[in-house]
Amino acid sequence: MKQVGKLQSIFRHPVKAMGGEQLTSCQVDAFGLYGDRGYYFLDESRNGKYLSADVVPAMLGYTATFVGEAMDQQYPEVKVAAKDGSWHAWGESLFSHVAETAKRAVQPGRSTPQEGGRNWEDHILLVTDASLREIARLIGEQQIDPRRFRGNLVIVLDEDEPFTEDGWIGKQIKINDVTLQVNRHCERCMYVNIDPDTLEINPAVLKTCVKRHDNHFGVYTSVITPGKLAEGDTVFVSE
Repeated sequence: MKQVGKLQSIFRHPVKAMGGEQLTSCQVDAFGLYGDRGYYFLDESRNGKYLSADVVPAMLGYTATFVGEAMDQQYPEVKVAAKDGSWHAWGESLFSHVAETAKRAVQPGRSTPQEGGRNWEDHILLVTDASLREIARLIGEQQIDPRRFRGNLVIVLDEDEPFTEDGWIGKQIKINDVTLQVNRHCERCMYVNIDPDTLEINPAVLKTCVKRHDNHFGVYTSVITPGKLAEGDTVFVSE
């Protein structure tokens, strides 16, 4: 294994398509970061597809966090802050608020730790600091918020080379006692255009990803060995 960098940031999204929480450490189970996207909404106007921010950008105006301890066979309860300042538990108040915001009928759902992320094609999304800086440079900004890209793990590379992560596809990554298999690029949509704080749209972000890197940014991984991650952990890649 070759050392390639350090784990800078960890982001978990308890409710799919909503803003999430930044963690200093997190358990990784067979399905990814524990509880990541464990709660979700289905869009009844789109034949039950997942409600997503590329269709309803206002979904990113919600911020979801876990509270309390996990109950047996369940993920912890979530609390959700809405853009209007209201707070909601997982229940009818939130469901009505989301339906009103989305202007469509929605169906809430939740997974259990035993089901985990079986609905997700890949478990954990990785992005690197060098690639973030490259996109920021090309759109004329000093920096770009990694939350635009919904990455679970942000890695600071030892060598400042944009899109180094492309070379990791097909290889394994080891962080502390966690082993991940790098599977494929992440193909981007208009999600990346949405400022996670203001919800303003900047089309230059997606256009730049398309022009600079064939609409790819970050890599998807699946879990081989569960364990625990923490900020500052060393990242190794198989040779």
